[in-house]
Amino acid sequence: MNTVREQEVGHEEFLAPGRDRAQARAVRRGLQEMAEGGAGEVLQEMARDILSGRIGLREALRVGPYATALAERVRAAHAEWGAMPAADRERHMAEARRFLAAQGDGGEARGSRTA
Repeated sequence: MNTVREQEVGHEEFLAPGRDRAQARAVRRGLQEMAEGGAGEVLQEMARDILSGRIGLREALRVGPYATALAERVRAAHAEWGAMPAADRERHMAEARRFLAAQGDGGEARGSRTA
């Protein structure tokens, strides 16, 4: 299958006060996964719009259908996280810290908070 990929904004687009480059890359990576269809059609459209630069991340969060779909995903993820055994949560946190540290930019310290 030959698909043409739309031009995407870089991770720099997601830098914000309090967010380092590693976290910006993680945001971009998550959006890329959503753009591939892993989070339903509405969030796929939102991610594609953000990655293409047609809409900014903050602006997208103000679009009703996008905000609703994202809130539903966050609620489901929070419930799944809460139901997860503590050992599994710690393992996931350690993986996230390693990912941020591997990105450079000192993301390990910021990724150390627990839910």
